[in-house]
Amino acid sequence: MSDTTYEERIVRTIEAFRKNRYEVSRFAERTAAADYLAREIRGKRVGFGDSETLRALSLYERLSEHNEVVDPPRAGHVGGIEAFLAAGREALMTDIFVLSANAITEEGQILNMDGAGNRVAGSLFGHEKTYFVVGINKLVPNIEAGIDRIHRIAAPRNAHRKGKKTPCAAAGDRCYDCAALERICNALTIHYKKMSYRPMELVLIEEELGL
Repeated sequence: MSDTTYEERIVRTIEAFRKNRYEVSRFAERTAAADYLAREIRGKRVGFGDSETLRALSLYERLSEHNEVVDPPRAGHVGGIEAFLAAGREALMTDIFVLSANAITEEGQILNMDGAGNRVAGSLFGHEKTYFVVGINKLVPNIEAGIDRIHRIAAPRNAHRKGKKTPCAAAGDRCYDCAALERICNALTIHYKKMSYRPMELVLIEEELGL
């Protein structure tokens, strides 16, 4: 892709998200994005959705310097499933919610697949502000391409990362629409527009981040 075509694609995406009522910030690399979020979010209770992107930015550590951060996967790693569920509920009641996305489209939509539901639930309602922190590798042309990305890339890799006993984790190639007890693809949310009443911001980073 030529530099001109790449830039046109980014500009088109940003314009689409702003038309859909999102705030948009653009960064060339992860450190600048993390610095920005550390400046913007201070003195708050912050909830996280499970995200390799947030970990790549060391956001838990950065935001914990001036905020109380609730990170359900981190809690679950220490205390097991009950600690994860308790932290998941707590994260829904925080001032700020921060997550990534499985895909964003050039038309201004955000797609997320979830297993337990805490991540997508937190993205929908209840916070002073929600931030979607997304690497450029998540950008696709449209919703159909976003769902395809989830089925072929995000879901199999996430299932494998989490050690799930599912066909996609074993094969690593695509969704098999399984009925496994450890299936992680139980709910798909599509933000067609920004949710009403509260601000939401897309933090777009021009690096490949997350799955």
